[in-house]
Amino acid sequence: MKKILMVVTVLALAVSASAAEKKAKKTDAQEAKKEGLAMTLNAGLTLTAGNSETMSANAGFLTEGEKEGLGSVLAGIEANYGENTVKTTREVDGQTVESESDETTVNNAKAYANVKKTLSPMTYAYLAGDALFDDIAEIDYRATLGPGLGFYVLKNDKRMLSLEGGPTYVWEQVNDKRDDYLALRFAERYTCEISKTARVFQSLEYMPEASDFDNYLLTGEVGAEADINDRLSLRVVLQDRYDSTPAAGKERNDLSLIAGLGFSL
Repeated sequence: MKKILMVVTVLALAVSASAAEKKAKKTDAQEAKKEGLAMTLNAGLTLTAGNSETMSANAGFLTEGEKEGLGSVLAGIEANYGENTVKTTREVDGQTVESESDETTVNNAKAYANVKKTLSPMTYAYLAGDALFDDIAEIDYRATLGPGLGFYVLKNDKRMLSLEGGPTYVWEQVNDKRDDYLALRFAERYTCEISKTARVFQSLEYMPEASDFDNYLLTGEVGAEADINDRLSLRVVLQDRYDSTPAAGKERNDLSLIAGLGFSL
């Protein structure tokens, strides 16, 4: 009986040690991930059928990370496409004729990057830029690039709130009309880890033309991400883009809700 108890005890200790080792390795991997670059592929697809057939797809690549004392990087590429096929029927000479009409509802792509260089534990210098194409809004291209300074209002293991600002230059062509100008950039970003597997994030960027504050761009997003397992995650993002001087006949505001799965590389 004593031998059996000793064997059971040894097995229990071995299992506990193995579990502790796995947990330690997982914790070390998570800490290493925080210190290095995390890369994620995101994709989503929505299909409907009936009186109309719709298809919307989104795909993106995101990389972000921070090296203590050096700085951080946030960069990504995203693209969205959607189309709608409407079916109609009509009588022609006593016969029913079906027809379809296709319409592109979404067609845009964006690339962006923000690289920060640490100046002190709570301040940094940055270089930020992005490039946008939007067929529906008739934005042939819009690119921005500029340096600036920022500081962390809040920064710990769970939460981060940063404010930054500086000059930026805008190159754009909207509805075949080119316009390049100097602008100012003011931005904030907030992230919060609400649990070990879930986090929320929010950002806002205001970019007025330096010589005409009536001409400005305002973009914002709020989103949440939850891990399904070590590799897969569910991501939902609400994005809003406001252009005070859009192309003729176009709305100033573009709002989009994007949902999809993420795969960590």
